[in-house]
Amino acid sequence: MRKIVTYSIYSLVMACMIGSLSISLTSCQEEEGPSQVVLLSFGPSGVHHGDEITFFGQNLDKVTAIVLKPNVEISKSSFKSVTAERINIIVPETAEAGTVILKTPKGDIESKTILNFEVPVVIESITAEAKPGTNITITGEKINWIEEITFPSDLTIKKDDFVSRSLTEAVVTVPLEAQTGFLIFRLGGTKGMTFGTEEQLVVTVPTVTTVEPSSIRHTHELTITGTNLDLVTAVKFEGGTEVGKGNFTSHSETEIKLAVPATAKTGALTLKQASPVELTTPTLTIILPAGSALSPSPAKPGEDEITITGTNLDLVAKLILPGAGDVLAASFISHTATEIKLAVPASAIQGAIDYVTIHGYAGPLGVVLRLPPTGSFPTLDYYIYKDGLQSGWTAYGGWGHVSQSYTNTENPANGSMAIKSVFNDQWGAIQIKNDGSADIFAGYNYLVFYVLVVGQDSEIIVQINTNNDYYPPAFTKDKYHQIVVPLADLPGSNSVSELRIKNNNASAGTNNTIVFIDEIGLTIDEPLGLLPDLVAPIYTDQVNDTHFGVGGGWGGATTTMNSDENQRGGTVSIKATYVGGGGGAAQFGSWGRPPLPTAGMQFLSFSILGGTGTDGKTIQIGIKPTTDGATSNAQVTIRAGKWTDFSIPLADLGNPPSIGELVFQDTGWSGTVFIDHIGLQ
Repeated sequence: MRKIVTYSIYSLVMACMIGSLSISLTSCQEEEGPSQVVLLSFGPSGVHHGDEITFFGQNLDKVTAIVLKPNVEISKSSFKSVTAERINIIVPETAEAGTVILKTPKGDIESKTILNFEVPVVIESITAEAKPGTNITITGEKINWIEEITFPSDLTIKKDDFVSRSLTEAVVTVPLEAQTGFLIFRLGGTKGMTFGTEEQLVVTVPTVTTVEPSSIRHTHELTITGTNLDLVTAVKFEGGTEVGKGNFTSHSETEIKLAVPATAKTGALTLKQASPVELTTPTLTIILPAGSALSPSPAKPGEDEITITGTNLDLVAKLILPGAGDVLAASFISHTATEIKLAVPASAIQGAIDYVTIHGYAGPLGVVLRLPPTGSFPTLDYYIYKDGLQSGWTAYGGWGHVSQSYTNTENPANGSMAIKSVFNDQWGAIQIKNDGSADIFAGYNYLVFYVLVVGQDSEIIVQINTNNDYYPPAFTKDKYHQIVVPLADLPGSNSVSELRIKNNNASAGTNNTIVFIDEIGLTIDEPLGLLPDLVAPIYTDQVNDTHFGVGGGWGGATTTMNSDENQRGGTVSIKATYVGGGGGAAQFGSWGRPPLPTAGMQFLSFSILGGTGTDGKTIQIGIKPTTDGATSNAQVTIRAGKWTDFSIPLADLGNPPSIGELVFQDTGWSGTVFIDHIGLQ
């Protein structure tokens, strides 16, 4: 290290100028006697070590010695000169600032003012790196004149707390709170001069080599290895829980063992020490229950048993079903690490299932209990079947099916009854006829009905009269789907004698496929679809204020949250008017509330009706997992004058763990739209 030289500049130090000092007292106020020693002054100012200093007074020839701080005694024989009026001495190198004592045969006389010095301090070396709690050494000249050393963050060590201190060396313990940085020295003198080091003192910090195991259950023991780990005062887990060193299982310089708290979440660990410098480890995965599937879906409360499959389900102490509350593990029908079976309570409603572990940790299981649809059905202009055959339609034979019932109450889509048929070959069909006019379909444009196939994805065939086939799109199992058949695409609809609906994926004698059909009829206009049953609503006539507030949007767009002009369901909808330029409206944000979890959800669903001039325009939907997160976007195309239902897969939006903000933006056009029935499915 390069030498650092500094000088302390001070003013003249004067002793008591008037009066006398008693040989037994330190006061200058005592009455003088003819033989008393009297100290009047000493100087000059600005004295250096090795300089000559003069004491003025009376009867000074009786002084036997002079003592300078800290305990430097100069005997009379070492005075440079002495008379009754003055004493001259050379200031020793070891002398320090402080009062002066004159020794006489009748006692000591102590000055009331301080003898100080102009001191050239030379720093020759400082320990380059040290661990908190260990010592650093400072060497040089006049080191004993260092009064204080300040570490970064204003950690000051005074000279009385130095380990040792001499003319050429000071040893100081590094505070536990210290961190790497420059040192500041304050010197003695009438003006306590300060200066700093040219290089930083490197303060040793802990390092982590391994965190094992990298995946762990709550309350199990975790081992952290590394160096200087004895400096660690606490380990903070993701989620905010800290374990102080007093609760470590074991603690050494190279290893920490501790039990994982029951509230810990997956994430990096933060190792704390007395200094503000913290150390972050790689991610520690907390092993938690995770559901992968639930069946049957939908399930009927009070009737069905559900099976939940997944991993680490043996950790579950209870499940929390929406509407039904706690279901304790003791009430499960069966319970393993990969499967839980339980009866659905009659009070259960649709929604995500949560869990509490055997260690008391609560979280979302990742599966959703879905119930049979309850959403509103669009009204048809003419009914063929609605809680029974209507308008003169009657059952007409059918073939190849094991059973057929037109008054079945097991699984209606709407109302109280649905047609149930069990097919055992590819030829079976629901077959109904009307003995009235052959042009019964005249004036209508669409045939509409709802179908559910149990246990398998499926497709059907629609026939008018005998073999005029129409193939609607295939659909998924175990839920009702709306089938819309444009009559223009259905041969024979201008002269109807019978209607057949066939299952198209049964095979001869082996299938026994169960099919439910409901709400068969005709419409003039293209019908609305089934209103989606939202598992987690965001807006249905009002905002889900548990998770969201409403923002004003931006870019000149305006939002009316309770417009009664158009509704997809309920009584009001959101009216958003855009002026172009990518303005945002219908803005929802958590803003101080918990974001809406998406565990077990598959779609972000909503409905939009376009106003005049908006046909074919696109709206951009933006979501954030939190109000501060990154935005994921998707676009949908709207139709003027018609409601369109949209379901965007959450996978297309980056599978966010939650929704903290949602906004609907124009893509550079002006106009008005209505938005309704927003939520997760």
